[in-house]
Amino acid sequence: MILKTLWAHRKQNGFVFAEIILITVLSIYFIDYLVVTNHDRYLCRPAGDFEREHLLIGKIDNSYKEGEEMDSWEATFANIYAVRDRLRALPEVEHAGVAFGFIGNYGDHYFRLSTYSSEADSTRRCGAYSNRFLLHEQYFETQGLTPIEGSPSAAQLSEECPEDGVVISRSVALALFGTDQVVGRRIVEWDFSDQALQENGEAKAMGHYTIAGVLQDFRLRPYERYAYSILKPVTHAGDTGPEMLIRLRPEVDAEAFVSKMKGTMKEELRSGNLALVSLKTYPDYQKEFAFSDYTVIGTLIGLMLGLLLVNVMLGTLGTYWLQLRKRTEDIGILRSFGAKRRNIFWMVWSEITLLTLIACIIGQIIWMQFAINFGLSKGQTMTGNGQETDWVNTFWLHFLIICVIQYILMLVIVTLGIIIPALIAMYRKPVNALRYE
Repeated sequence: MILKTLWAHRKQNGFVFAEIILITVLSIYFIDYLVVTNHDRYLCRPAGDFEREHLLIGKIDNSYKEGEEMDSWEATFANIYAVRDRLRALPEVEHAGVAFGFIGNYGDHYFRLSTYSSEADSTRRCGAYSNRFLLHEQYFETQGLTPIEGSPSAAQLSEECPEDGVVISRSVALALFGTDQVVGRRIVEWDFSDQALQENGEAKAMGHYTIAGVLQDFRLRPYERYAYSILKPVTHAGDTGPEMLIRLRPEVDAEAFVSKMKGTMKEELRSGNLALVSLKTYPDYQKEFAFSDYTVIGTLIGLMLGLLLVNVMLGTLGTYWLQLRKRTEDIGILRSFGAKRRNIFWMVWSEITLLTLIACIIGQIIWMQFAINFGLSKGQTMTGNGQETDWVNTFWLHFLIICVIQYILMLVIVTLGIIIPALIAMYRKPVNALRYE
């Protein structure tokens, strides 16, 4: 019956039908991006991730005056460590250390994605982000990372990691060895660049490392879905701009501590020409730098998607407004035979629901052809070995979930578009509807 009605009014419905198909093809990519990005950002925090509320980020800078001679590197770093020692002496501070990068930092230059394998079995590979940490700087305790059972403690890893040692997340251990009890085993870092493949005919081994410890999962980059992370020790900060990681005691209010220190830290936390010039809680740092490329792109995509959906709503409103004006006789007959107002609404809503379903299916099939032709259906995973199995990396399940979300969103939009015409039809009196019969 509904299909018969839609076919009888095919000319009037044709515009909305074609528009929904077009908007489906255009919007499904935007919806995909927004859904996956927010899934990664808010829902994929790994178990065991570090505690953020008592972590502070400090920035050390110089206070040279014009004409003054700059300190040597030795004097500069002596001043940096002096500021660190003053921080550690504060009663509210539990741990503090110098760092040139920290977990969740928005500066992508701190991290490098490489491929690793077990030394004993190079066929088991895992893509992982690597970063460096300074030895003897209470790094793991301050960051709040937790070693798994059977691994050295956070304090031991901060002090005693060997030169060829690495500290890995549990996900890396499971991907490479199938178990997390891997302390002492060896892994290899591989170079799969085009240059290496051309020179050697195969991937080149860039380094061999001994696993010094395994940590509960964490993400080096704030928007990564998986916690494939490797930390490598260094003994000196070099010429990088240092930051200070500070962990407060559990009973200390971080916001109150930062507020208290703002007026005095440049004087009290100073050594030579260096001073702690800024101090932020980790959540505040995240908020301040959240307006990144991800957010800019997400905002633009959200605006474009919003414009497309508003266009569908206005098109539906106009089309059904005109259509229901031409169907006053049908509505009058239905009302005269005792049809209730809700029956009129459900009649109109059922038609637009079925029309939207057919149009969305056609649009989604068109988009699927693009996805298959451009290789999106192959679903490259971060590890390159199929270890990830969640819906984002399973193309057909991913495609189905996004299509369902897209259909529901389109249905909400077109429902909003027919509300005014449907209300007019529902409340039209039979005598007025049959006036021009």
